[in-house]
Amino acid sequence: MRRLLVAVAWPLALVSGTVVVVGLLTVLLLAVGMEPGEGDCRCGDTADRRATSVVQARVASRHGDDLLLDVDRVERGAVRDRVVVRSFGVQLRPWRRYRLWLFAARGRLNVSAAVGPETLGLAVPTGLRAFAALPWTARLGAVALPLFVASATVLTADRGRAPSRERR
Repeated sequence: MRRLLVAVAWPLALVSGTVVVVGLLTVLLLAVGMEPGEGDCRCGDTADRRATSVVQARVASRHGDDLLLDVDRVERGAVRDRVVVRSFGVQLRPWRRYRLWLFAARGRLNVSAAVGPETLGLAVPTGLRAFAALPWTARLGAVALPLFVASATVLTADRGRAPSRERR
């Protein structure tokens, strides 16, 4: 049984380890400031003074280009405590608080990389759904981490055992 467990642990450790490394690299690139390409923003005039609302918020969830923001403070305009905005080239991290300039166009609020978010500091994520704001490679790496730890633990425990002599 032990040999079967080790035989399964090797490929699992290799695959999950690779996924964890790719996810970690994605998070590191985000931390140093890599930004996605800008989308075609139909936000109208995106100068910061033309923003409909300015808020201090954290990302609560993401679905495609739509961001659910948990608004801490409204600096200008009128916005609910939780608001859905369309993102055009803006990448938000779940563990940060931002000042965001929101632009009204086509019946909804938009946030554009033309007037990018200002980081206000670290914050506790609003929940697990907030991690949907991360790229899928980072989310996949987070899911693969427990598999990698479990398989690495099995391999380490097996390696630490002295070879046993079989009795005949």
